[in-house]
Amino acid sequence: MGCTSSSIASEKKQSPSHSSNSSVDFKMAGQNLLPAFPAANSPQRLQSTGRAKVALKPGRSLMDWIRLGRSNQDLNGFKGSTMDISVEELTKHNKQEDAWIAIRGKVYNVTPYMEYHPGGIEELMRGAGLDGTQLFDEVHKWVNFESMLEKCYIGKLKVTTPIHKRESTPAQPAQIKNLQQNGPSLAALKPPSGPVPPRFDWFQNKNSVSLVIYTKCKHMRRDCVIIQRSELTLLCILYIEDYNYFVNIELANKIKDNYDVRIQKETGKTEIVFPKETESQWSSIGRFLDQHNTFRNTKDVETTYHSCNIESVSEVSHDCKLLCIHLPPELSMCVPLGHHVHVQHNISGMTIARSYTAVIKSLLPDKQDDRLGSVIYLMIKIYKDGALTPWIGSLSPGDTIDISYPEGTFKEERLKDVTDLVLYAAGTGFTPMIKLVYHCLHVDQKPARNIKLMFFNKTENDILWKDQLDSLTQDFKNFTVEYVLSEANDNWQGQKGRVTKEIMETFTPASTKDSSNLLICACGPTAFTEIVSRYSKELGYKDDSFHAFLG
Repeated sequence: MGCTSSSIASEKKQSPSHSSNSSVDFKMAGQNLLPAFPAANSPQRLQSTGRAKVALKPGRSLMDWIRLGRSNQDLNGFKGSTMDISVEELTKHNKQEDAWIAIRGKVYNVTPYMEYHPGGIEELMRGAGLDGTQLFDEVHKWVNFESMLEKCYIGKLKVTTPIHKRESTPAQPAQIKNLQQNGPSLAALKPPSGPVPPRFDWFQNKNSVSLVIYTKCKHMRRDCVIIQRSELTLLCILYIEDYNYFVNIELANKIKDNYDVRIQKETGKTEIVFPKETESQWSSIGRFLDQHNTFRNTKDVETTYHSCNIESVSEVSHDCKLLCIHLPPELSMCVPLGHHVHVQHNISGMTIARSYTAVIKSLLPDKQDDRLGSVIYLMIKIYKDGALTPWIGSLSPGDTIDISYPEGTFKEERLKDVTDLVLYAAGTGFTPMIKLVYHCLHVDQKPARNIKLMFFNKTENDILWKDQLDSLTQDFKNFTVEYVLSEANDNWQGQKGRVTKEIMETFTPASTKDSSNLLICACGPTAFTEIVSRYSKELGYKDDSFHAFLG
């Protein structure tokens, strides 16, 4: 149960003692340092970004939390009053029954939120008594924590000495060891690894102006380029591996809308050609804005939303809908293979966000939507008791929906040498498999590549796009689908049950020392994805042969 106002108050008055290792206390240059979450040293999560959900107790849904927040209960433990919180005080509150966390300089009492957290109590406790900003950003930076934890806000985190002033005093060996165990890794002090920052240039003739970005990335594609215009302001975002490169300019003169993106695969050179509104020679490209020529790790980039229009809504199944979303005219955005966007909306005074993998209009090539960069499709299951999906289920053509820039970790180039692609999907975990299947069958056609999909559902009525999948199996000899139902009726002739090690052993090609030709992908509820991952390892498949998508 969540902590009541009376129990929170009593815990603060009693000031329970803490053992020597229940709080982290170390000093450098005479000042207390608050250890951030040690992400660099922590074990890698199965899904490093996005939602990792656990089964919550009845009455602990997000809507229940919203209702609790609207009640008059004391959720911050101080009857709503706020105060500045010292580092020393924060580190004392690291118990499940007394847990505070700092995010972006703000301290929250997350004790009453413990049993409502979709990632589970254990996950939330990883940041208890600490600065959890890094942990939060790695797992779900797109969530509006200020709205979610508004009634739990205690006050600002009081830090007396800027970090850069501590560098003159060398750390002692014991302090270094403590930092390695409880704070940022010393490896974080090394220069960041990653691709070489791009180089920017521009050229013109009397009819057009060209922006040229030398990325040195051989995997650059059109769907890695986002272009946004507003009057004379131009923002181009290039996705380069795990980084974002920004071109941000206030142009000297007007340009037309029918621009062209040209990518040289051998060098990664990306050229964006804009026709000039009038024939002329510009004296300059314009004025470079703050973001221009910056190169940042994607996880450090703030989530940005755009108001888009619902163009159409169609039913996929009894509880699943396909939304065609038209982007605003000033924005051109493609969603890379296997990537997702976030949908955000205000529900009962709280900003709620969820991530959804972008799909396509159909698995069949003659029914595709060729409006590249103008529309995206989302396939969303509507939960009657959900926090966000009942609102999504009520949307009609003409309504608006807030969509973020795309995110994701899947790299299309991973498919280059794959001869066996094995997909395990449960429910709407099918969504990232849609583009994968289409890409391998219709775009990057390799007859020698075998694509196998094992699709788990409760009932036959829950199987998404079954008719299209069955049609593909007839048209392509290298594509196989197996349906597995957990609540099948007596007429069902296919497989029954849930994912097992024996099923996977039969369905997946035997592992070899060279795993570069095999890729296993899984998506579904967190428990499903975790068990597929575990069985893959037990069957001898290497980590680089497995990819988990958002559930």
